[in-house]
Amino acid sequence: MGTVKYLSKYIYKDSDRATIEISGGMQDKIKAHLDGQFIGLTEACWKIFEFNMHGESPAVQRLPIHLPNEHYVNFHAHQTVNEVLARQNVEKTQLIAWFDYNSAYDNGLGFTYWQFPQHYT
Repeated sequence: MGTVKYLSKYIYKDSDRATIEISGGMQDKIKAHLDGQFIGLTEACWKIFEFNMHGESPAVQRLPIHLPNEHYVNFHAHQTVNEVLARQNVEKTQLIAWFDYNSAYDNGLGFTYWQFPQHYT
């Protein structure tokens, strides 16, 4: 097993890349992160053909946790704040839906927040 792991690591190893920029102003950390990423030939082909990069068994799902009125909202750059807030269900998150379900029905009360997606979708 160790030999196979070493061979696949060696075959898919790409060349190193470094980015250096000297500036006196503020750094754009998002730009720096994206510029620092490197996709080699084999990984690029794998992504072009839309093969799975990795598998997880059982499937892993990130459950959002947030304070009231402090959840993430996705939007396009051309949208105004009023357009984003006017969308249907913009205030509805998975955490809020879990609270709403448990306040309306008794059959979900036995499950914690992380157990709930295993039984209800």
